[in-house]
Amino acid sequence: MSPLRFYKLQGTGNDFVLLDAVAHSLPPDSCAHLAQRLCHRQLGVGADGLLIVESSLCADYRMRIYNADGSEATMCGNGIRCFARYLWEYHRPAENRLSIETGAGIRQVDRLRAEWFLVEMGTPQIAPAPFLLPAPNELVGKERMSVGEGLGLKASLVHTGAPHLVLFVDSADAFPLESLGPQLERHPQFPDRVNVSVAQVESPDWVRARVWERGAGATLACGTGACAILVAGVYTGRLARAAYVQMPGGVLEVEWRTDHTLWLAGNAELVFEGEWRTAL
Repeated sequence: MSPLRFYKLQGTGNDFVLLDAVAHSLPPDSCAHLAQRLCHRQLGVGADGLLIVESSLCADYRMRIYNADGSEATMCGNGIRCFARYLWEYHRPAENRLSIETGAGIRQVDRLRAEWFLVEMGTPQIAPAPFLLPAPNELVGKERMSVGEGLGLKASLVHTGAPHLVLFVDSADAFPLESLGPQLERHPQFPDRVNVSVAQVESPDWVRARVWERGAGATLACGTGACAILVAGVYTGRLARAAYVQMPGGVLEVEWRTDHTLWLAGNAELVFEGEWRTAL
């Protein structure tokens, strides 16, 4: 087997392995398996997800994204910035704007400066009625009786290219996301699973947050999650239409414009590149 060229990128701590299927063809139906192998933290390169560069008939390029567990996602706000960063480095260095086809539609990415990018994230959808989080006795785990502040409360269900259950809490750091996140992700009400975002509002334009991502677990940042938090915050009167979202991996800038489109700004870095030589 010939070596497989890969690229490692990160945006606000959300890290990805990228494979360029335009430059080097990939075996058919191999992406889910490749994601599981390459993203493994101990046995692979290590990443939250796998990005695949493909040709597009309706945009400059097509982005496919796979979670670390091999499931395919439709959109990723941090991933698309990393995807665009790679394209500017290796395919389109002279352009300042790219159109990228995703599973959630065509998205525009602008390069504002060397490592800072602005993404048009589309129009969000919010469920008309709030979702009532399960009562503690419906969840398992030793923490279930000590998290009454976070359970039995109403949460917003927002779709920003990916579905997010947004819960506003007194302390994002104290919320037991690692134990309750996977249970809420796979709650029967969400047959396709759901991302879980917890947010702590510090001012109308600043919020601290953590996200449990379906198929990846707790990550250092989530772009679609930051967008969902802003939409839920505006919808419930907690946040202004433009705000900074502080996540463990850094700060993202989110704006929900009057034309109802969401815009996400953040960094994207090319960390290293290499060759995978172990049999797949």
